[in-house]
Amino acid sequence: MKRGIFIIGLLASAAPALAAQGVELTFPKGSVRSYEEVRPLASLELVVGPYRDGRITAEPVEGALSREVWKTPAITTETLGLLKPLREQLLQEGYKVIFECETRGCGGFDFRFNAGILDEPDMHVDLGDFRYLTAMRDDGKGEEYVNLVVSRSPERGFIQITRLSENTIDDLVAGEPRISVSTKQSAADDTLVPTGSIGDRLIEAGSLVLDGLQFAKGSATLDGASDESLRALAEFLNTNPGMKVALVGHTDASGSMEGNVALSRKRAAAVMKRLVEGYGVNPAQLSAEGVGYLAPRTTNATPQGREMNRRVEVVLTSIN
Repeated sequence: MKRGIFIIGLLASAAPALAAQGVELTFPKGSVRSYEEVRPLASLELVVGPYRDGRITAEPVEGALSREVWKTPAITTETLGLLKPLREQLLQEGYKVIFECETRGCGGFDFRFNAGILDEPDMHVDLGDFRYLTAMRDDGKGEEYVNLVVSRSPERGFIQITRLSENTIDDLVAGEPRISVSTKQSAADDTLVPTGSIGDRLIEAGSLVLDGLQFAKGSATLDGASDESLRALAEFLNTNPGMKVALVGHTDASGSMEGNVALSRKRAAAVMKRLVEGYGVNPAQLSAEGVGYLAPRTTNATPQGREMNRRVEVVLTSIN
């Protein structure tokens, strides 16, 4: 592994070259690429260990770098179901896994924000359910590295792929890179096999965002797209009558603090009402709170960020 100098500039002409030859990763049918970044020469802190004692174990490497985010339509897929087929494809292409971890074993919150993972809204990471993998191979011409980060929301999966090859700038311009990602999709299935549940993630992390909930600006009305996550939460609570949760509403930063706190409580109350009246959850298992705009998931400076900040989180408060 070579120590390199980080080069910030992008070279647009290198983008077609990086998509030419090499390993092709197959995604679930309907997956779309939502982010792409190409650097003809860059350094990368390659993560090879968890966050521990205030730092992540990483090694500096340099070469041609590309980074992408793919979104899958598989709303019921847990992160292992997303990662496993990608890992198998890498192994079949001669890569060796040199580091792999899952949520708490990675280091949780500290790992997520110190491992070079893109921020919202480009890459969504559920802090209670994400996985990380680093792999490499040497074809005799140079080392190649692939890094995968997978996470999910109730309605889709998120895959961040970082690829670095020890190709030179001349190799790139000549169109001879050795790592690429295709848009090839799985023909057998539209979804991946789930490996967990909302209850497992809630018990593990203590809280999670009900990402499928949609609130218009200034509104506490739930739309029909909310049913998937609420159905899963209701099933968990109905099956475990000793569990209690707090529903915590959040807003974007538009308007006054007082008004946003009131609105966030109304959003939490709307979710509580749907769970009780629509899914038969015992109201004694629920409470509704609101914190306004004091705990944003991402920036309020963009329309996309404000939309993500209008949400309700569920917090596990009691296990009897």
